[in-house]
Amino acid sequence: MQKPYFLFLLIIAAMFLANSCTYHNEDDYFKDNPDICYTEDVSFSADIFPIMESNCISCHNATDLTAGIDLSDYSKIKSLAETNLLLGVIKHNDGFARMPLNASKLSDCDISKLEVWIEKGFMNN
Repeated sequence: MQKPYFLFLLIIAAMFLANSCTYHNEDDYFKDNPDICYTEDVSFSADIFPIMESNCISCHNATDLTAGIDLSDYSKIKSLAETNLLLGVIKHNDGFARMPLNASKLSDCDISKLEVWIEKGFMNN
């Protein structure tokens, strides 16, 4: 009776070890986790424009040119980012108006995504 029992345990152990050594891509675990700021593949369309849309475009668009600023498309956002004005206002740096006006500062993650997008050359992707 000991031999079948030993064989059964050996098979179970082998199955456990085979499953525990499976390789998983980091993205499978972390990319959709809201507690982790994922900045590896920042893109304008997936990351930057949604940030602008959620926080800026309601006041800074072609119809409501608050302070004469329109952030409704790539070229206008890029132009503002190239002058460092965009980062200055969203990071609440000294000497810059604090944006969004009368609202909380953007999340550190959103600011990091904007910084990465700028550092990588304002890609329109």
